[in-house]
Amino acid sequence: MIFQNWQLFRWFTETLKSEVLEISGEDWVPPVPEPTFCRTDPVTGINSTVMQRSLCPWQWRLNHDDDREPKIISEAFCLCRRSRGSSGSFCLPIKRKVKIAVLKRIRCDSETGIYEYMRALQTITVGCHSVLPRSHRTTFLTKLYKKSNVIEI
Repeated sequence: MIFQNWQLFRWFTETLKSEVLEISGEDWVPPVPEPTFCRTDPVTGINSTVMQRSLCPWQWRLNHDDDREPKIISEAFCLCRRSRGSSGSFCLPIKRKVKIAVLKRIRCDSETGIYEYMRALQTITVGCHSVLPRSHRTTFLTKLYKKSNVIEI
């Protein structure tokens, strides 16, 4: 399948309207050893960055695949196994299977030397979030709430 410019444009605009599927990230393995800031409380000062305030900090990594267009996609990578602070939560990646404009190279015509590409769904990690273990009851966090729905930490 050879893509023309108008076909690519139409496909790129279709991807903007696509649905997002959540993928479970419970099989995720954190880096070893974890960075030292994983054992510290989040910083909440006025000049703090999103990373410093995050319960589950992440870093952007480049996902490279020679058989894909684009060849490089930025993805989030969780840095900590446990949530920062005292919640007892775990950090899990937020993975999404997104219909993004990706072309996967599937074969090369031996006579013409032209590669054939097909549209593909790509699973990407878009961030990290703090999740209570399945064995915890949800009432654990409700003890922190006031009637005004403000969390006291």
